[in-house]
Amino acid sequence: MKKCVWILLLAAVFLLGSGCSAMLERSYVSATDHVDYYAVEEDPSTLRAETYQGLVNSILYFVENHSATGAIRLYNYTGDVEADLANACTEILNEDPLGAYAVRDIRYDTTRIVTYYEVNLSIIYSRSTAEVESIRFVTGLTSLRREFSDLIETLQEHTAIRTAYFSWTEQYLSELFWIACYSQPLYAVQDMEVDFAFYPNTGAQRIMEVSVSWPHTASDMAQRAARLETAAADLLSESSAAAETGSPAELAGILATVASYDAEGSADPADVLEGIAGDEMGLLLTVELLCQQAGLDATMALGTAGQERSCWLIVESGAGYRHLLPQDLAALVAGALQDLPLYTDEELTQLGYSWQTNLYPVCSA
Repeated sequence: MKKCVWILLLAAVFLLGSGCSAMLERSYVSATDHVDYYAVEEDPSTLRAETYQGLVNSILYFVENHSATGAIRLYNYTGDVEADLANACTEILNEDPLGAYAVRDIRYDTTRIVTYYEVNLSIIYSRSTAEVESIRFVTGLTSLRREFSDLIETLQEHTAIRTAYFSWTEQYLSELFWIACYSQPLYAVQDMEVDFAFYPNTGAQRIMEVSVSWPHTASDMAQRAARLETAAADLLSESSAAAETGSPAELAGILATVASYDAEGSADPADVLEGIAGDEMGLLLTVELLCQQAGLDATMALGTAGQERSCWLIVESGAGYRHLLPQDLAALVAGALQDLPLYTDEELTQLGYSWQTNLYPVCSA
């Protein structure tokens, strides 16, 4: 069978190298037993520090509050003030997530005043206050996946996410994004693009910026989703199977009464429900939509079949969760199969498939 365009596109996505990017975690400097910076008693807007780390944390305080200016008094400071200021600003600009993401430059001047140094800061930002306040904070894989899903469902073009501990590869993040995308068939459209940028590029603490290019306006996408949802609901209401209790096999059978298969067909479920021949992805997204409309959990899985990238569905059935393969669905729609086979994890593994098992429900006997 000729390889489907959607498989090639997904393979290209996984091979792309990209850079990456919450409300902010208010204290992302490791906690210590003592406070290394604090406000000067006679002037609460001026901070006092005595160590290099106190100096760094004082500058970060102003950055966190998106302050354009700031003042720091260095008491009992034994280091080289000018060198330490240069190093502290470089550290914040290049190693701190918020500094790398939101600050363009930090300028300063110092004045020696008898018992202390007075440092006056001028902070130039590359992001607005609103952009900084809109940063999302995630603590792990589950909340990150939810952020991706919300991004798609709300048709946003941009989001910034701060991670508690960054431990994912770029390929893993790309796969997680496309899982979220194709698990929402109302919004899964061809010609979508996603870009990632990381601030900073390395380290356990990062801000990940996600930019999505939609092929249509948000208004057009919302109208398309409404039409698609109505078409799926109409098809279920016209069928003899009860939408509330229909199994994935029954719903696939309903689809087969109105759909046709063509290896070069459309990948858009809106086309499939209008009677236009669909390819494997088009059929897969359509039956996923029907399952969701009928109250059954269904999600797109991405993995490999042998050495090939592949997509399939994991669907809720009376026996628990099961894998539904696109070639089987296409054969059913084409009339080459009478019954739709569904597979357990063990059975699918024996067929040569592999996937990130921690991202999906377990399909056990």
